[in-house]
Amino acid sequence: MSSPAPHDEASYDETLPDEALLDEATLEASLDASEPNTAEEVDSAYAESQSASIGSVDPSVWEYRNENGRTYHAYKDGQYWAPNDDEQLKAENISHEMYLKLLDDKLYLAPIPEAPQRVLDVGCGSGLWAIDFAAQFPSARVDGIDLSPVQPRMAPTNCEFFIDDINEPSTFGEGVFDFVHLRGLTGCVPDWVKYHRDQTLHHLKPGGFVEQVELSGRASSDDQSLPKDSPLVKWWQLFTEIGEKTNKTFEASEVLHYSIKAAGLVNVEERIFKVPIGYWTKNKELKVVGVLNRTFLLAGLEGFALRGLTRILGWSLDEVQAYLAKVREALEDPEIHSYLYLRIVYGQKPEV
Repeated sequence: MSSPAPHDEASYDETLPDEALLDEATLEASLDASEPNTAEEVDSAYAESQSASIGSVDPSVWEYRNENGRTYHAYKDGQYWAPNDDEQLKAENISHEMYLKLLDDKLYLAPIPEAPQRVLDVGCGSGLWAIDFAAQFPSARVDGIDLSPVQPRMAPTNCEFFIDDINEPSTFGEGVFDFVHLRGLTGCVPDWVKYHRDQTLHHLKPGGFVEQVELSGRASSDDQSLPKDSPLVKWWQLFTEIGEKTNKTFEASEVLHYSIKAAGLVNVEERIFKVPIGYWTKNKELKVVGVLNRTFLLAGLEGFALRGLTRILGWSLDEVQAYLAKVREALEDPEIHSYLYLRIVYGQKPEV
């Protein structure tokens, strides 16, 4: 497995005015105003499009589970740790914007064909990546799969969404897709090598590409400003324990390169980025990324933690909220110059 590398100097979006980069509060306000918060808001961008298909599924998939004031998927109840309510979807949509800013508006890094015909988005969540890809490649058919039917009701006509469990064999068939995309699936799969060997290679056409994007949950700092007893450090320790108890590792980012290569894919490449948490970096483009990252973490924090800490580790709701208050304080502390590693790995199915 590759060792962590210095920040990958990607190009950045220069369209934001300099004024927005000078003041942290102004930047946060401008980013918040630009973000779609719910599936309904995303729908408005595709008001003239065909309804997204969820396929023929049992109506019970819409009977979401209520737990500690949040809602969770009903299909395969308990398989996934995050809520599926508007609060969590807002956080996910912010992360989508963060990735676009970091990658200079690129939806992928893999050298896929100029005109891909079939694309699969695994664990598509709110559906924004699949929708954006379908809009960029109108001749492609983009299928998104997820446990929750939370995607926008309106989508490009070449984009469909299906309810499915990524850990079960799908009905898509063998050798179907030119490109398989995965993002933010830490804590979802028991064995990533087996997953890519049994699922990814099965789905891809010979010569097709897979790309997986995973943000680590392990906070780091290069200037010793992150105390060893920080609640951010404890976060990683807790989720390591949750992963061990559920047999679904939260180290997807850390094992990503190894997993894809060991599964039998070739021409495997890895890009590693340091994604700051907050406004502290001197690089003006990374300030935007850092504020987006912190906004994403704050918006999603409760949803990230609730089910794992209560169901798996046995914490009370009061204990969870007290700990999360400390995490929020650390995330907003300007004296802590922390970041998370983002790893993007792509590989190719061997030609026949």
